[in-house]
Amino acid sequence: MKLKTLLVYIALSAVPTMAPAQSSPYQAAVVVNGIGVTYHEIDQRMLMLETLGTLGDVEKQAREALIDERLQQQAARQLGVAITEDLLKAGMDEFAARANITGEQMTAEFAKEGVDPEAFADFVRAGLIWRSVVSQKFQSKAIVSEAELDAAINLGSTSVGASVLLAELVLPLVEGQEAQVMELATDLSRRLRTEADFEEAVLTYSASPTRADGGKIDWIPIGNLPAEIGTLLLTRGVGAVTPPIPLPNAVAIFRLRGLRDNRTAAAKTIGYDYATFLIPGGRSEAALAQAAKLKQEIDTCKDLAAKVRQLPETLFNRSTLPLRQIPRNFADELAQLDPNEVSTNLTSGQNGENLVFLMLCSRTTALTAGNREEVRNALFSQRMEAFGTGYLQELRGDAIITYK
Repeated sequence: MKLKTLLVYIALSAVPTMAPAQSSPYQAAVVVNGIGVTYHEIDQRMLMLETLGTLGDVEKQAREALIDERLQQQAARQLGVAITEDLLKAGMDEFAARANITGEQMTAEFAKEGVDPEAFADFVRAGLIWRSVVSQKFQSKAIVSEAELDAAINLGSTSVGASVLLAELVLPLVEGQEAQVMELATDLSRRLRTEADFEEAVLTYSASPTRADGGKIDWIPIGNLPAEIGTLLLTRGVGAVTPPIPLPNAVAIFRLRGLRDNRTAAAKTIGYDYATFLIPGGRSEAALAQAAKLKQEIDTCKDLAAKVRQLPETLFNRSTLPLRQIPRNFADELAQLDPNEVSTNLTSGQNGENLVFLMLCSRTTALTAGNREEVRNALFSQRMEAFGTGYLQELRGDAIITYK
């Protein structure tokens, strides 16, 4: 079995390098309120991330995750929270079930890649401990009232997705000095820890128009960002700085200033309004080029209809159907699109002789009293997650963290 296709969104994070050289792997690489995180622990967590196929700066993510776990463990001790062996085994099975295997099988798969059984167990234990801490501290505050539940249901549909509040530092790539610029960007991404440090570096180095405002950018829907940037941001906590990200003729680093979930409840898609245009030639270069050109020329489904109105009716179709009546492959593609976005991943015909230009016009969602408990659970989970994130930020802010 290959774990490299496994759920990259699992609350781990992110690009393979090795930890710095040290005389002993059991020396502390970081000290968190007097408690060490060893190089060995970082190496082990890196191996776990790589085995899971995680993208990004694996070393940094391993180190920062272990720092968070030290803070979470310290908070747990203050509350008297502990995890029994039975709970630990159940937690390992729960984690492994996402790959349709048992905890023992997951441990064996990790072992093949050099991950000690204790490292996997420690990771799961830390997650269970934090879940208990957040529950004990905030459960009573996260209860959803009937009035709040009614208000969510009366919305009828929801805005789904996350938004991020960023600060940017953009370094232009000067011809002949690309290596030096990348080295500077890498150094800044590793040592800028606070908002004040980041703003000072922006004023010193950044070439972006946001320089005068400390690089600050207003709230942006995560879906508006390139996928690789969105992934990097969502796998980091608020206050974290990304590794260097290549841009046209520049390289940038971003500081995550805030993260909010725009979902107010769990809306369920019950139907799609969509258009299809068949382009002869299957996935040939000519057909793909025609699709790319068409995509540049239109913005909406109405534009598409107008563009192809003189073509045979058999090539263009617009349908509004309940989900159960839409072919599964079409439904799967539509689920990944925003309104007026296009997919060219499908073909039609017995031998795939037509490329399908598939455009989502709109989706129909339902949020009714029948979803009442689902909505309540969604709202409660969001609140608990927000409380937990805020509390961890508070612990970080109060902590004494020393990097060796």
